[in-house]
Amino acid sequence: MSSDQSRESRVLRLDRLKALLADRDYTTATDLAAELGVSTRTLHRDLALLREMGVPIEGDRGTGGGLHLESGWSLGRVHLNESEALGLLLSLTIAEKVGSPLLLDDLRSITRKVAAAFAPAQARRILALRRRILIGQTASVQVLASYTSPRAAVTKELLDSFTRCRTALVRYEDRHSAVTEREIEIQFLYYNMPVWYALTWDRLRGDIRSFRIDRIQDIQALSTEFRLRPPAPFLAAGEETARAM
Repeated sequence: MSSDQSRESRVLRLDRLKALLADRDYTTATDLAAELGVSTRTLHRDLALLREMGVPIEGDRGTGGGLHLESGWSLGRVHLNESEALGLLLSLTIAEKVGSPLLLDDLRSITRKVAAAFAPAQARRILALRRRILIGQTASVQVLASYTSPRAAVTKELLDSFTRCRTALVRYEDRHSAVTEREIEIQFLYYNMPVWYALTWDRLRGDIRSFRIDRIQDIQALSTEFRLRPPAPFLAAGEETARAM
């Protein structure tokens, strides 16, 4: 293993060690070493390094003494890629939309802190994506009656097409069970709890079309990039009360 690989491996191990300590009220060096796949000697070196970095690790006296983080300590900056960051903010926004009075103040505070933690370039890109995600009201009884969970493979490919502004080929089953193939540009995503819609430019029809994501049978992201179109016509396809993330 090269020195760069060794350094990267240790950084990842230290991040995991911090997460394990934060997740447990009490643990031991032996248990942590076994879980990380290192010797107890290496584990103690890692603990010493974390302490030097300011992580407040407390230990009970004795050979088998327990380890824990000082009460109230946080993990600090967590490194997320854009997909993870967007997913986290989306989850927080949806939870806020549900409107539990017990959680609302905390959720708003967490959302602000998460958004402020990103590097400037990443923050700008995530903000641009958030503006293309609309949160509406609860779906109607009629819509809920026919709703099923979207296919995992579909949502993964769809999000890739959406975030990278790539056109996509979809096989779509409408409410009459007719299946058609479309080439679309996913301009906006719209959440009508719990139903997701893709607000798109349909290249075959040359017009705006909305597709329920749970009715998309298959999707393939293409290499062709699309440009973002004027938002007003797409926003009109959602509810008047819908708002961007």
